[in-house]
Parts: sequence; C-alpha cells; structure tokens
Amino acid sequence: MKHNDHGFTSMKVMLLCLLFAHQGFAQGFGSPLTTQGLDRTTTQSAASRAAGGISLGLQNELGLMFMNPATMQSLKGIQVSVGGAQQYSNAQQAQQYAPLKYYSNFSLLMEGLTGLVPDPDTSLAGVNAGDTVQRPFDAIGPNWSRSKDKGLPIQALLAVPFSTGEYAFAIGIGAVEYSNLDYYYQNNNVLSPSILSERPVPITRPTDDSTLEVKWSQMMQSRDGRIRGYGGAISASLSGEISVGVSALFLDGKSDDFEQRIERGKMTFFANYFRLDSVYGREARTATSDYSGKEFTVSGIYRGRYVTAGFSIKPPTTIERTFTARRVVDTTGSPVTVESSSKDKMKLPWRGTIGISIVPAQDLILGLEYELRSYASAVYRQADGTESKPWLSASVFHIGAQYTALPWLAVRAGMRGQAEVFEPEGNPIVGEPVSYSIYSTGVGLSYSGIHLNLTYEYALMKYQDVWGSAISLNKETRNTFIADVSYEIPLIWQ
Repeated sequence: MKHNDHGFTSMKVMLLCLLFAHQGFAQGFGSPLTTQGLDRTTTQSAASRAAGGISLGLQNELGLMFMNPATMQSLKGIQVSVGGAQQYSNAQQAQQYAPLKYYSNFSLLMEGLTGLVPDPDTSLAGVNAGDTVQRPFDAIGPNWSRSKDKGLPIQALLAVPFSTGEYAFAIGIGAVEYSNLDYYYQNNNVLSPSILSERPVPITRPTDDSTLEVKWSQMMQSRDGRIRGYGGAISASLSGEISVGVSALFLDGKSDDFEQRIERGKMTFFANYFRLDSVYGREARTATSDYSGKEFTVSGIYRGRYVTAGFSIKPPTTIERTFTARRVVDTTGSPVTVESSSKDKMKLPWRGTIGISIVPAQDLILGLEYELRSYASAVYRQADGTESKPWLSASVFHIGAQYTALPWLAVRAGMRGQAEVFEPEGNPIVGEPVSYSIYSTGVGLSYSGIHLNLTYEYALMKYQDVWGSAISLNKETRNTFIADVSYEIPLIWQ
C-alpha cells in the first residue's frame, strides 16, 4: 500500500513539474530557465570597451586576441596582460493596471491598493459577495527592485611576436571570461490563464451560470555563473598591409540556477464580480549547470596609412549544458522532492563583424564596426531531441575614438549598440528584440613598457511588457569598471 501511495505521489509531483515548466500558460511567467546568458559574450579588452567595442585601429592591444586575432600583428614585443571588471547593477519592475469594466476591484488588487478601501457595510440590504473587498493574503506587492555587485577577472594573456624570413608571426595563449551568465527575472502577479491578453473585456466574461477560475502567483528565477575560455591564437602578416589570424577557445563553465513559484490565491470570476480565495502552493527548483564547447574566430585586416579595414568571423559552434536539479513541490504542507539530471545544447550560427577605422589627424583614430548577430538561426535542442529557435537576431554598430594626447596618455570614448535575444510580451513589432546603447569612456597610460587601461561603461535597458489592460515597466541599469595592465618586453631578436 505504501508503495502505491509513493508511486501516486511521484506521479502527481511530475504532473505539477510539467505544469510549472510550461512557458506559455500564464501572463508574466516569462520562459523556463534554459539558455539565458549564453548570448552575453564578454569583450575582454578594456581599451576596446572604452572606444565603443571597436577592434580596428587600436595598436599594441593584446586584449583583442580572441576578438580579432589578426590585431596581434601590431604587438611591439612579448606581452603579458591581466584584467578584470567590477559591475554594479540594479534591476526593477513596476506594474500598472487599468480598471476593468465589470471588475473594478481587480486593478486595485493587482497594484496592492485594496488596503486603502474600507470594508462595505454588510448590514445594508442587498449586500452580496460582489460587494466584498478582495484583499491579498500576503505582503507581496506588485513592484520589485534588486541590486547586485560583482567583480570578476576577465583575462590573462601572453603573446610572442616573431619573424621567419619575409613573414612576421605572433602566437598567444590565454584564459578569458567568454560569457557572463548572470540572469534575473521576477513577476509578482502571474495569472493563469492569461486573462489580460484577451480583449475587449479583457477576459472572457462568465455568465450567471458559469465561472472562470484564475490562478494568481509570484514567480522568480535567477542564474549566477560564467563560462571561461582557454585557448590560443596565431596571426601572420602576408604583406606589409595585410594580416590574418585565427584563434580557438575551449569553453568550460558553471552556473547555479534557481526558480521559485509561490501561489498567492485563486480568483473566481462571475458575471459582475469576482471572489478571491486563499490557496497554498510552493515550488522551488535548484540546479547546477555545467557548460562545455569550443569557439573559433578567423579574422583579416588591411592596414593603410590613413585607413584600416577588417573583419572577424565566428563559424557555427555548439555549447552543451549538463545539469542536475532538485525540485521541491509543496501543496499540502508536506514537501515532496524530486531529483533529476539531463542535458541540452545550443547550436550557435555564423556571427561576424566588419569595420573600418580612419586617421583624420596624426593623434586621432575613429572607428566604426558593424556586428552581425544572426541568433534567430540558433537551435536549442532538448535531451529528448526536440528542437526550437528561441532567440531573435539583431545587428548593432560600434562607434569609438581614441586621441593620443601625450606619448604616455590616450583618451578613449565610444558607444555601442546592444541587443537581447528576446522581445517584450505584447511587442507591437513582432520579432524585434529588446535593444539599447552602452556608453563608455576611458584612458590608457604607458610608462617604461607598462600599459594600464581604465574604462567606465554605462548601460540602461528599458522595455515594456504589455497586455490588454496591464503593463510591466522593466528597467536594468549597469555601471561597469574595467581595467587591464600589460607588461611589454622588447624583442631582442629585432
């Protein structure tokens, strides 16, 4: 008998897990935690990031090794470089609701304002359930804010230039941060079914003989981790003006994943009013994900006296994630735990950058680069073989400048576009991802073979999730400080 009870309980938990994992069943649920963060690759060079993320025109900059390996031809000596970043981020969400025609208290409940409404006088004749003020059973409000500070090393590199006969070469090895996997999303008013997605009521209005039940919950998901890359690069000068390069990175990373869902209540809609009942239910999922893969970059540069042009291309590659998860479901006060392990993978498509830099004055460099992010072709493959294309494509520009004010001082500034791989809910232009700009500035200091680059970046991402009678205002601010230092040893064989 106990064996049968255990089997029934396990089956019930598995059904609940499938329900919670479904990504399209509720308003404001977002999507399951799978590949979030894989697209946020890191630019390791502080000098490049100060100049808007450009790679062409910057000289003697080892941090570009895996971004554009052909740039190693500008190294003047054996060079070793280390660098890191400190980021301060703040994410927040504010929700706004319009009153519903037949359910005026609904918007007050969603915005946490029913506490300002007095209870009705139940002694009056004709008072019924529709006159009751619905109040939440918890202290969770509609809005939230979260701040996080994080410091990370992002590069440790070594390169050696040399020549054989008429050809010049440079080889390098290093370890870098390939991708920052940090991710966070929260919604305190998740509704299932998604009644606010319908118009014009905006719900399918029940009749006197029927009702509509809606689940009301809070959800949150977060990921903390990164992927590192270990590898090398080689570049060659085919002539005085043309150089090529290729780099290879072996990827290895880890993240801690967390998802949580808390039931807040059950709404029952009638023809002209709705009731709110208390419901107990909690689900939490913790997981550890391990990532592996590899990435190659091929690049070429033409360097003239006043103009430099070039490209870098990343061929398709696959990043595999192996994870173990522990899920705890509690709907009765007795939690039930289910442990599982699986793996999935993300096949990334061709990506690349083309650009040009000019020297309008002796001490001034201006750069413009165009980055193609064809992520709509990226294929996500689950363990059972099911494939989908969950990301969106975007192409962005990088614009930057460097002014050498003194032999030992370079001043840099720039701006680059940034695009996420998702679109807001209710997006008026279907398929257009969330996009914004990153502004940067910095300086480069040199003294006796020591080069120090200091950079500051500011990013503000804003987007709106829109439904028939509700809107979620999402905002994330990031302030990032990047620094790297390199030591150059002159070539004794030149």
